[in-house]
Amino acid sequence: MNKGWHKGLTIYVYLKKRYLKGTLLCKKGSKWTFKPDKRKKNVSVCPIRNKWRYNFKRKIIKWNSKISILMAGEKPFKLCRERFDGWTGAKTCRTQAVKMQVWQIEGTSDVYVGQLGRYTLALVVQGKLVKMKEEPEEQHFFIGKGVMDARKFKCLKVVPLPFKRYVRKSKPALYTVPTREELGDRFMYRHVKN
Repeated sequence: MNKGWHKGLTIYVYLKKRYLKGTLLCKKGSKWTFKPDKRKKNVSVCPIRNKWRYNFKRKIIKWNSKISILMAGEKPFKLCRERFDGWTGAKTCRTQAVKMQVWQIEGTSDVYVGQLGRYTLALVVQGKLVKMKEEPEEQHFFIGKGVMDARKFKCLKVVPLPFKRYVRKSKPALYTVPTREELGDRFMYRHVKN
């Protein structure tokens, strides 16, 4: 479970109007072969399209909304460098934002992000990374692995949530705006016929 989906993992998959417990047998492309307990036939399951959940032993809290993770194929996006002759730059690949469910172990900063596995939830306080023990609401957060250091903490690329638009409230004018007649002939608009 810590490594995400792998061969022999026990999960629950939503099939035929209920969750069925079973194990993952093997992977073919982007889909996995799922063997439900007490059933003979295997089922093809996609971690993104199908409803599923882990077989948790501890008490967990399911986040209210899914988060969008930037993926390069089936793996999380990771910035890589490439070199051609004297040129060095970022390696390009096709990316997509995938919505994933997040489960958090109650009272800890450990979160399970979709089929990717276990990560740590962090927040920046006074320039330092600090573990966060509840679901973030509107503050910026980081999900990653490693030591709580700005250079060593490896983050998932989370697509930012849309923030509420700021509505500008109009204030009453300090003075009245003069009309065209008050400005005089100099500023009048006249239509000239050719």
